[in-house]
Parts: sequence; structure tokens; C-alpha cells
Amino acid sequence: MPRGKVGGKYDRRMSFDDVKDERMLVMVDKLCVWMGGILGETLNRENLIPQIRNGGPLCRLADCIQESVDDFKANNEDNDDLPSNAPQGCNLTCGVRSMEARQNVTKFLDWARKLRVPESSIFLPDDLLKLKGKMNVVNTLLAVARRAKDCGMAADIDAPPKIANAFIGLEEKFGKKFDHTSKAFGTQKSELKTVTTTLMSGSAWKIVQQKIDAILQLPGKPSYEIFRV
Repeated sequence: MPRGKVGGKYDRRMSFDDVKDERMLVMVDKLCVWMGGILGETLNRENLIPQIRNGGPLCRLADCIQESVDDFKANNEDNDDLPSNAPQGCNLTCGVRSMEARQNVTKFLDWARKLRVPESSIFLPDDLLKLKGKMNVVNTLLAVARRAKDCGMAADIDAPPKIANAFIGLEEKFGKKFDHTSKAFGTQKSELKTVTTTLMSGSAWKIVQQKIDAILQLPGKPSYEIFRV
């Protein structure tokens, strides 16, 4: 189904077209890559919300993360409060408006709370089921990713962009040289060009400077006499 459409009609609540914050869109892209890699699916801004709306993929995500949680608990003490099991009895193929979908979402959120995701970061079931707050859903999933990383699971959600590589890509795309900029942001350091501010003796600005010095050194003398040629 085309992006942001329900029943053949466009629904902006399922799309991220209305999100203007570029930083948030980058985080959505990172989230899609991370979740897609775990679930073995291709996720992007266009299909993220429709794909996870019935809660089934969220339960699958929790099941995958639970393996890292179990290993973390086995190797670290004082973590008995972390979840012992992923959500159980989830219906992965239910309809988005079914009671099973609400149960899936509720089970995932309960599991996320046990994972120590802050309550302030937990979305409400209707944020996803009734499309009332897609960015709340994204924020919860980002928080889950960070907690999964704390438990030893690979997740580069908050990794800074590699600026040096970005300039190398521009060079390849446009055929221009960005070596100086790439080095500035990369590991190699180059000396900054030294710019002299000394005025030439015969320049117009040098003459003006001399006149100003004369004013400062000869108090009481009218300035028009000093600048008179």
C-alpha cells in the first residue's frame, strides 16, 4: 500500500511528511535501520507506522532484545528487576483495529517498563493504534534501543554522523575536491593559513591610520586641519 494511505485514502498521521525537524527525521531513519536489521524487514519513514501498527512486530522486537537481556542478567548482578521473558501470547497477524492488536501493544509497553524505559518515554496505546501520536511511538522505540544497548545489544541510535566521510561522498558525487574540509573534520590536521594584517606603507588605509594617530597625538588641533592635504 502506498505510504500514508488507509483504505486507499491518504492519512498524514501514518506519514512523517509533516515532521519539519531534520534531526528528528534522522533519528527516525536510524530507528528504521536498527529495527529492520533485527526483524529482517525493510523499514523506512513511509512504512514504519503501518508495519508495526498491530503491535506484532513490537513483540518480535522485544523477543530479540530479550536474548541480550538474559545474557546481561547472567553476567551482571543486581539486575533481577529486568524482564525475564519477552511478551507472551502475541498475535502477530491480527488486524490493526482488533482487540488482539491492543493486547500486543499493551504487552510490549509493559515489557518496556520492566526494561527500565522511563515512564515519561512510554507512549499510550492509542498513539499507535489510533494514530494519535506517531512521534511518541518513535521516542519510546528510541528509548528501548538505548536500553537494549545498555544490555549489550548493538545499537548506534545516538552515534554522531561521520562528517569526514560525508565530504568524501560529496567529492565522489560532484567531482570536486573537498580534501581541505575533510581533513579539518577528520583525523589529519592541517595548518591554518596565516593572514597578515599589517598595512602597506603606501596604501590608502595606511595614510588614514597615520592621520588618526596624528589626531590622537595632537589634542586640541582641529581634525579638518590634520586631514587637509
